[in-house]
Amino acid sequence: MKWIVVGAGSAGCVAARRLCDAGHHVVLVEAGPPLEPGDVPPALEGDDSFAALDVDGRVYADLVARRTARGPQSRYLRGRGVGGSSAVNAMIALRGDPARYRAWGWHDAEEAWERVLIPVERPGHGELGRVDRLLLAGDDAAEITPLTRRRGRRVTSAEAYLWALWSNPAGRFEVRTGRPVDRVMFDGGGAATGVVLSNGDLVDADAVVVAAGAIHTPAILQRSGIDEAGSGLRDHPAAGLLLELADVEETRLDPAARGLATAAMVERGPIQVLSLNHLGPSAPANTAMLLVALMQPTGVGGHVRIRSDDPAVQPTVEFDMLRQPDDRDRLARGVADVLAMLRRPPFVDVVDTIYIDDQGATADVLDGDLDAIGAWLVRHGADYVHASSSCAAIIGGDGGVDGHEGLFVCDASAFPDIPDVNTHLPTTMLAERLTARWPGVAGSMA
Repeated sequence: MKWIVVGAGSAGCVAARRLCDAGHHVVLVEAGPPLEPGDVPPALEGDDSFAALDVDGRVYADLVARRTARGPQSRYLRGRGVGGSSAVNAMIALRGDPARYRAWGWHDAEEAWERVLIPVERPGHGELGRVDRLLLAGDDAAEITPLTRRRGRRVTSAEAYLWALWSNPAGRFEVRTGRPVDRVMFDGGGAATGVVLSNGDLVDADAVVVAAGAIHTPAILQRSGIDEAGSGLRDHPAAGLLLELADVEETRLDPAARGLATAAMVERGPIQVLSLNHLGPSAPANTAMLLVALMQPTGVGGHVRIRSDDPAVQPTVEFDMLRQPDDRDRLARGVADVLAMLRRPPFVDVVDTIYIDDQGATADVLDGDLDAIGAWLVRHGADYVHASSSCAAIIGGDGGVDGHEGLFVCDASAFPDIPDVNTHLPTTMLAERLTARWPGVAGSMA
């Protein structure tokens, strides 16, 4: 069979590899730039996710989203190009609670995890940054964060899954980069027959996998006439506390010498606290951040809607986070706990000011008041850039789109609910799980 895989991110790389392993001809179509062996920009191999985000063409420059009903629209960072978000993310490598997957009916999740090729390692103490060390000293629950690396290098989904195909393609694997997809083509019975690229070119196939991510997969499906795609969009609600550190010599070092961008975290119940030791080469050297996120939101989710049939026009993205009072209250308590920690040693001796927005407001205005914190979150709430679940309502257990033979969804949009951890590794597992159920692949897994 000839398959088209649309999107070369965390899940698309898995889909292409497993289809090729099963003997199929695969055309991998990606809107962004390539990522091939021997031609990886240094920033994508390094340990600074902020530098990776600055690599030309690696994120959607014009994609914006509204996080809460009362919040503003602002930029939403999604990976673009071969490797997708795995090439620019913070490399957090967590699997999530197995009981959550079992509750979804995913009783084969453990088998899928065994096939995941992404390496995981914990940084050494010598790689820790200043805020990592403060967090580890200031909270008994803090730990060094596992990262998607091997011997200190970022390993993207492209390297883990695709590069072996470059060295031994056997004529069955094609990668077409810089090719945005407009829509899926169907025959008279609704079966997928290929895709139409944004320039009007047609690519025929026996089956199509849409793996363009939880924002762009529903947009492609809507342009294809599947209007039900795009509902139930989720993310992890979050709050960023910007720290202005005491001006000591260490904070004036070059960012490359200030430790990893992040290497420590706290997981306590539904709350995750993540350290950011620095905020990129262009940020002041004495600034850092603690991110506080709610990893088990209960709200009904938001939506993705196309604004135009032109694939160059980004869709409308509305998350509608924190509408559920319990979500708002739990995140507010998490923020209050972190603010209290920042006012105790060892943080209090190092942190000069805590800012809560880009207008210069400080945490003093919240004064530990949960109602005030909740109101601030609704106005200024952020996200973890973990978009998920926007196509779950229209697919079956193998990712097949209802009513359309030969059309599959394989990315974070297929999660029935958002995982309770950072989504890169769970998305990889999801892709391993779905591909094993596809025609001509089931039964071929080693």
